[in-house]
Amino acid sequence: MLVAAVLGALFIPTPYVLIQPGAVRPAEDRVSVGGDTEAYETDGDVLFTTVYVDDATLFGLLRGSLDDAIEVRSSDEVYGDRGRDETRRINRREMDLSKLVATQQALEFLGEEATFAADGVRVLDVADDSPSASVLEPDDVIVAVGDTAVTTPAELRDALAEGQPGEVVSLTVERVVLAPGESASAADEQRESMALEVELTEADGRAVLGVTVEPFNPRIDSDVDVEIDSGSVTGPSAGLAWSLAIIDVLTEESLTEGRDVAVTGEILGDGSVGVIGGTAQKTATVIRNGVDTFLYPADTPEEEQQEMRRIAGDDLELVPVATLAEAVEYLTNG
Repeated sequence: MLVAAVLGALFIPTPYVLIQPGAVRPAEDRVSVGGDTEAYETDGDVLFTTVYVDDATLFGLLRGSLDDAIEVRSSDEVYGDRGRDETRRINRREMDLSKLVATQQALEFLGEEATFAADGVRVLDVADDSPSASVLEPDDVIVAVGDTAVTTPAELRDALAEGQPGEVVSLTVERVVLAPGESASAADEQRESMALEVELTEADGRAVLGVTVEPFNPRIDSDVDVEIDSGSVTGPSAGLAWSLAIIDVLTEESLTEGRDVAVTGEILGDGSVGVIGGTAQKTATVIRNGVDTFLYPADTPEEEQQEMRRIAGDDLELVPVATLAEAVEYLTNG
């Protein structure tokens, strides 16, 4: 009974989270091309890397203390005020947007027309201390500022650029108005347009609404139809891998020249590679899967790069890249 009690105690939940090595997976296998566009067989793989994030039991904390590739962090540090479920929902949304940006950047790199488009700007959150808090609601879709139509967050920023803190602006907003007993999912296509007056506030020296937003119904408008199946993987860190995989699939010659190359990094709208988390755990993942080359964001903090180099030793070539073009250049000529 004593042994059973001790073993049972090891599996008691704790207020901590384990960030640990995950998996490497071929990205090309998840890219499909439709229409009349020709896709090519690939030789070698661009491998996107993952980490596992698990709630820690006492046993997990013990394991984390013995494995230097596992990072132990508090649940509050990882999930914050959003909580686990909301954080996971945000990570899924970030993956969806990451796939679109990756597609656009890959197609533009190949000389194809590709435009990021959306049907408005959805409000995700409203700052409690902003004037917008009494006017705007989460899930509102902003479609115009004054007489200027806005379809993306960038267009919203541009429309507010000439405004001043304290100035009142007119917004055209589409809002779901629910009838008694009606569910939000059933009414999502029944948005009502309304005109609202909102006072601008200040952040980082510019006039803003004080809201967090995302594109509403985002998509890529292009003659080349690309789909990416990300499965259960979430977050933006596979963006560079998606872009490289699309380029590989759409070009006749192998991008990796027959090698398997692990990749991580967010791809941004200007083609640069954004910093992501979990680089140490991903380095360990790559080594454990027998891959000998790892592309990662050049702007990764030096302290993290030092940890990556310690884990990599002589078994793994670490290649920092700042842009998609730089990554392609390394793979084709490195």
